[in-house]
Amino acid sequence: MGAMESWLCDLLRDFSLAYGPPGNEDKVVDLVLKNLGSSVERHWRDGMGNLFVKVRTGGGPRVMLVAHMDEVSMIVKHVDEDGFLYIAPLGWLDARVLLGQRVVVHGKSPIEGCIGAKPPHITTQEEQKVAPTFKDLYVDVGAASRSEAEALGIVNGTYVTFPAHFSRVAGSRVLGKSFDDRAGCVAEVAVSKLIHEAGAECELYSVFTVQEELGLRGAATIVEQVEPDIAFVFECTVAADTPGNPPSEHVTRIGRGAAIRVMDSSMLTRRDVVDYLVRQAEANGIPYQLQVMTGSITDAGRIHMQGRGVPTGVISTPCRNLHTPNLLLDLADLECVVRLGFQAAINASQLLKAAHP
Repeated sequence: MGAMESWLCDLLRDFSLAYGPPGNEDKVVDLVLKNLGSSVERHWRDGMGNLFVKVRTGGGPRVMLVAHMDEVSMIVKHVDEDGFLYIAPLGWLDARVLLGQRVVVHGKSPIEGCIGAKPPHITTQEEQKVAPTFKDLYVDVGAASRSEAEALGIVNGTYVTFPAHFSRVAGSRVLGKSFDDRAGCVAEVAVSKLIHEAGAECELYSVFTVQEELGLRGAATIVEQVEPDIAFVFECTVAADTPGNPPSEHVTRIGRGAAIRVMDSSMLTRRDVVDYLVRQAEANGIPYQLQVMTGSITDAGRIHMQGRGVPTGVISTPCRNLHTPNLLLDLADLECVVRLGFQAAINASQLLKAAHP
């Protein structure tokens, strides 16, 4: 493992192990500031909770980097008389993959529980043909009554997340929680530090947003505070290179480099931005893949339409099992995202001069 890959692995471990459900991203904020260290010229948080870090003042364009801090999770909506918790999703979660999963319920202190539903032994054949929904699920923390659950600090509005875990698997691939979008946070921290150390000619703002998983809410307030000339969003994206999906549906593949997003449900990327990112990748020998999505959104969907419009590109790390408790990515892809993000940011004047000669 190379020096950068090892550094990124350590960063990703720390960021993915942190809990940061939508609306409660403070632990991730602390990690960002700790790891940026002396690269921070100044920082602030807005009323939404977004973190803004001014990394560098200088000549050149004002570049804004963006990644979201929140993770898909759940929230308690009801505690019944027997101490079972009924939950609602915070973000796009598929109830089919949740049965039997361990969870962490964030009461007075974190307590483990398990997601259950009506046992198959007592369901009818017709019931077994129907996919479960969140109405069918509950969380069991072992409480014998509502009062016992409440004594643990579990009430309506209590957060429920997946347990923190991180492990190396085959080669340079890792398995863990909340890589969406902690991989993006890691990429942004790494790019910001590299630009600071290089003394690049750009005015750099690194923004870490909240509540992306609830509809890009945090991103709605950031452009007016930074007024960027250009923005680059770092994401973790769908790799569907798995059994049952034909090559035409793979979207991206892990191990094939950074994903440059051409379009998704929230943005059709300006062609000159796509071409610029491709040129930067090819000029620097960075593996990349072009991504066309029809059922996904990112913070770029909000950013590019704010103010007078902001040229915005999305650079993503492919990831399997997105929006589940166990995500898998390749650190080599994450390194490609960092390398491409660095080149895109320090050379941004090339794109802006070509667009506005």
